[in-house]
Amino acid sequence: PPDFSGNRDETMKFVRLITLYLDINSEIYDTNTRKIAFTLSFMKEGTAAAWMEDTIAYAHELNPATNHPNGYGTWDQFLTHFEEAFNPIDSAGTVLHKLHALKQGSDLSEYISTFKQLCNRAEIYSFNAQKDYFIRGLKPALLSKLCNSRDIPIEMEAMYKKVISIE
Repeated sequence: PPDFSGNRDETMKFVRLITLYLDINSEIYDTNTRKIAFTLSFMKEGTAAAWMEDTIAYAHELNPATNHPNGYGTWDQFLTHFEEAFNPIDSAGTVLHKLHALKQGSDLSEYISTFKQLCNRAEIYSFNAQKDYFIRGLKPALLSKLCNSRDIPIEMEAMYKKVISIE
């Protein structure tokens, strides 16, 4: 996984890549401490570095009640604290904003892929809602060709195939 600086837009991607790596190497990262220490090792810059240092310091502090270090806790507890610190403040609103602002660039396949991902993250499954967002982001020339074509699809997968075929 790449280093994580604390950029809230990269939080879920970082968590997915870390989780994937831990799944692949489950024989090595078989304890909470190993999983957490591995994850912290990628937090060397930005706000993530300060959070990492605080987390390590707290884990090694002696708990006066037990006279033992606090420790890192469980993997699930760590993920909860991590997500509280770094998830976008309004993730649903952020995703909707990105979806509304999404415009087709030079690569139609990339536009479609990003569009699908944003719809899933925003939990938009209605054809009419998806169609509205999708056509708003198409280049004007492609939108014109779509609107002037016969058989405008009534299902999103067919819509994607149609715009690819007329591009």
